Amino acid sequence: MTQVRDFRADAPAPDRARLAPGRTRLMEAAARGQGRSSRLRADWRLAAAGAAVAVTAAALFVAGTVGGDGSPGRVTPGTSQTALGSAKEVLGQAADTVEGYEPVSAPGTSQWIYEKTVQQSAGGWPGGETEPPRTNEGWVKYADPRFENWKEGDDHSPRERFRFIQQLPDDPAQLLKKAREFYPSGEGNKEARAQHDFRALGVLLDTYPMPPEGLAKLYRALATVPGVEVRHQLVQDVAGRDAIAVYRDENARANERTEILIAPSTYETVGQRWVVIRDYEEQYPDDGETPPRPWKAGDIVLQSARLDAAVVDAKGQRP
Repeated sequence: MTQVRDFRADAPAPDRARLAPGRTRLMEAAARGQGRSSRLRADWRLAAAGAAVAVTAAALFVAGTVGGDGSPGRVTPGTSQTALGSAKEVLGQAADTVEGYEPVSAPGTSQWIYEKTVQQSAGGWPGGETEPPRTNEGWVKYADPRFENWKEGDDHSPRERFRFIQQLPDDPAQLLKKAREFYPSGEGNKEARAQHDFRALGVLLDTYPMPPEGLAKLYRALATVPGVEVRHQLVQDVAGRDAIAVYRDENARANERTEILIAPSTYETVGQRWVVIRDYEEQYPDDGETPPRPWKAGDIVLQSARLDAAVVDAKGQRP
């Protein structure tokens, strides 16, 4: 567990949308010193629901920057009312753009990946206000053999992820097959293949550093996943920047969805957010003390964005 904590030191928080309010509730219960057992059961339920799909376990909300000259795309920042095209059009445009960027060299085996992120969750439970954004910094060793032996589940090292993306095939179908093998759903999981593909690509898109030719292939493959769409207008990430939101509604009964955020100027992936898509109340049938948590369509349960990322020579060093 110490090794896992060290490896995940850069992660601002668990990457499950529902863990954020659950963690707050747990801390509140501990501070009051009462109602502990029932609240622990409720938080276990949140953790179990979030862990159902293994491909999300490794997701760092930080997205990898690509190299090159940062040439802008054809969607201009600051135009939040600009109508965007279809997922195929937008992701195709993104792929064509990043494909022209200069190649990115692999870091050295002794180097570290520095990332600075900002995160915001929906706050306490019940009736809590949205928490203010929190900025986090972290360092991950680029080449860590402890996370390169395929016994680590989906916690591949940055080096392993970089090499995997470098070697992706051009054919989207073959790419998706390899992504599913790299990030399996987990034993007994009945997740639909399209949703598995979307989640696996979402994890890969968080890779830093990101080979631009690999990023182009990921975008083209993402455009072929059934049900993937782009919001018609630009949204704002937690840092207040315009972003293209790419999503896939998991099924007709889903109350929330994950949105992958892409910068409209450079087509870098810059973050993710979890958005409520219909009004509902979150129930806790095994907890007689906790009232239902109401959610409204449009509520953002959890959101995170990259502020900075760099390859550095030592843990604790900043660019």
